[in-house]
Amino acid sequence: MKKPVIVCIDDEPDVLNSLKIELKKAIGDQCIIETAEGGQDALELLADLQADEYEIALVLSDYIMPDIKGDELLKQIHERSPDTLTIMLTGQADLEALSNAIKYAKLYRYIPKPWQNEDLKLTVVEAVHSYLQDQKLTDEIVKRQEVNEELKLVNAALSASESRLNQFLEVLPVGVCVYNADGSIAYFNQTARDLLGADTIPESTAEQLAATYQLYVANTDELYPPDNLPILRALKGEFVKVDDVEIHQDGKIIAIEINTTPIFDASGNIIYAIAAFQDISDRKQAEKILADYQHTLEAQIDERTEQLQQAALAAEAANKAKSTFLANMSHELRTPLNSILGFAQIMEPSPNLTVENRENLRIIHRSGEHLLTLINQALDLSKIEAGRMMIDPKNFDLYRLLDDLQDMFQLRAQSQELQLLFEREADVPQYVRTDDVKLRQVLINLLSNAIKFTQSGAVVLRVRKLEKSGVVDLLDSPKVVFDTTTTIRDFSIISSDSATVELREEAEDSTQFQVIFLQFEIEDTGVGIAPEELGQVFNAFVQTASGQKTQKGTGLGLTISRQFVRLMGGEIVVESQLEIGTTFKFEIPVGAVYAADVPAPQINREVTGLEPNQPCYRILIVDDREDNRELLVKMLSPLGLGLQQATNGREAIEIWENWHPHLILMDVRMPVMDGYEATKQIKSRIQQREQEQQGNGERSISHPESPIPKIVALTASTIEGRRSFALLVGCDDFISKPFRKTEIFDTLNKHLGVSYIYSNSTDFISTADRSNQSDSTSNAVLAYLPKLPAEWVENMKQVIRNADFDLIARTIEEIRDAHPEFAETLQGHLNNFDYQKILNLIAEAEESDNAGEGGAN
Repeated sequence: MKKPVIVCIDDEPDVLNSLKIELKKAIGDQCIIETAEGGQDALELLADLQADEYEIALVLSDYIMPDIKGDELLKQIHERSPDTLTIMLTGQADLEALSNAIKYAKLYRYIPKPWQNEDLKLTVVEAVHSYLQDQKLTDEIVKRQEVNEELKLVNAALSASESRLNQFLEVLPVGVCVYNADGSIAYFNQTARDLLGADTIPESTAEQLAATYQLYVANTDELYPPDNLPILRALKGEFVKVDDVEIHQDGKIIAIEINTTPIFDASGNIIYAIAAFQDISDRKQAEKILADYQHTLEAQIDERTEQLQQAALAAEAANKAKSTFLANMSHELRTPLNSILGFAQIMEPSPNLTVENRENLRIIHRSGEHLLTLINQALDLSKIEAGRMMIDPKNFDLYRLLDDLQDMFQLRAQSQELQLLFEREADVPQYVRTDDVKLRQVLINLLSNAIKFTQSGAVVLRVRKLEKSGVVDLLDSPKVVFDTTTTIRDFSIISSDSATVELREEAEDSTQFQVIFLQFEIEDTGVGIAPEELGQVFNAFVQTASGQKTQKGTGLGLTISRQFVRLMGGEIVVESQLEIGTTFKFEIPVGAVYAADVPAPQINREVTGLEPNQPCYRILIVDDREDNRELLVKMLSPLGLGLQQATNGREAIEIWENWHPHLILMDVRMPVMDGYEATKQIKSRIQQREQEQQGNGERSISHPESPIPKIVALTASTIEGRRSFALLVGCDDFISKPFRKTEIFDTLNKHLGVSYIYSNSTDFISTADRSNQSDSTSNAVLAYLPKLPAEWVENMKQVIRNADFDLIARTIEEIRDAHPEFAETLQGHLNNFDYQKILNLIAEAEESDNAGEGGAN
């Protein structure tokens, strides 16, 4: 804040200096002292000070000056600065001049020259003090005026707000009343007066409300207890809400709901209580109707629940009947298929068959395999629907799987003049962990469909690694657990594309690995799918219009593919346009593993006999069907094993008692006594005899002449739990029908340690290793081995690795015209599923050809 200014005016410089010195002594630094030599100079100084917003507290002016007299100057100064006090210093001023100064210039005092210093000082100090006090008073007055104006505005706003509030309260459809702390009424709005039937604010107190306005307990003839009235309870500090009050008025009953709230002051004392109440007669009526309806509905629900329970029981019975039917159907179909496929394998190598008969056998075998595939698809769908399908994750070479699939479908695509392209991005890992069988089946289904419905153009399989899953929704949890029952909803991955995975204890190992997402995309340029059919392509037994035209398949391939993808933890989607093509995409999480984690491929070799110096193993074959027994006899008798047969469980027990077989191949469904019961009795008798012998100190029953037999259950049933039940009752192993010869031979090796002599091995073994094996191929056959095209040999090796029966057959047909006898030999091995023997013959042909070339050189 700037200091006030004192201006000294005189035409004599010495006087000004003397005056300034004396004023400085009087007031110190309290004010700024300025001087002007004459009236005009003073007016200019005054203008500059005002421009700079200085307060001019006091002007001391001489009277006699050359340019303007003192009284006239002070008058002009007063006009320009009315609050400024003035003092005239002169020894020559007349009375008129003084009168004018007092009248027009707010003259504070007249000091004659020469002045007395003390008098000057006191006068100036008093004048400055008077000026400051006046300014302070003026400021306070201004402030009070401002405060008064603000109060007026606040009061006006408060009055307007109160008016609006009253207007609002008056038009509210809810009754509002305010009670003072003593129970007297402070306010009632219009709705409250209407509900209570009062034209004016009632005079009664809160205690008198019930009697005055006929307030009753709902659904009774009792006046509402005064002590329990909500407003009285609110005046005691309660927050109350009730809807059990009725107003009985002019023969009418009005149900009301009351909400009361106490209002407290700053000290916590109750000063008011507010009650809000409204007519809820319509609501009460609606509640009554609703209660009546609910009672009726509950009765209907009880009735409907009983009906649904009956329907559920019926559905459960139907589902059980369906499962039983599927199991029986599977058993009844797979049992003759076991004989059909098995005897076809046995008959094929016979030299007595004509070419036509051999071809007929090949057709029988292929048709049986196709029928088995259709049966398995129907059973797979049944397992999926029942939630019993499981995954079996393994470590495998993804690149090899893709190469095998490309080789499998290459010839088929070429035969239709289609391009088959496999595109794999560089960052896709080679070694992964997931259910390779299901992944392979999904890709086969999709590729087969793509080629089947594409007449021209290309089929492309693309595989890429995803930074984030684009389809699968993942949970927010730190680990993923792979096991045989986990689906995507059980997967838990931290954020997007990777997480640490830990196998459960019962898994095959405890390896930890990174989980990534792979996207598989199969795109074709085929006939496409109509928009209205896209939503149904994954439904069971549903085929698109183009699929119906081909009249092939069961309509289950895509259904099973989607369920397999979901079971592996992913999702599949489809996009298509008619006459342009179709694209199937699916994403699955896989574990990225190392090459060392992937087991080496197994080498399947043809069994041609038993190694020497082995016991004479006794095998008991138990089956009620003669064709099944005969099939096993013909598979095992060439090996020189001791064989006996039984037609039911009772016979099996008798033969076991007398013959003591090393291993029993036990069918489980038989008349008289089934395989389960026979197994239990055999195991029970063995246990009982062991206990007796141990008690007598005798040797164990297990010795070469009376060994404890291994019992292997054989069944065509596919009911879940059969394997577990068979093992539970005492069986040592379980084989499903129809079975392959290798399954039977592997089982004998597993449980008895039977060692075999094998034919020449496949191309998976080096030539040096192959030369060390027993040469079981006859010289007569080797003498007629043809020279085979190198490209054909490589194609045949690839398709055999894929075990695609149809593709192998078509590959054999490519050389039939040039080498009919050799092609017929290969076809015979194919019909017997002797893929190993086909590879052996091809390998021998290659060696024979190379040897011939070496001799020529």
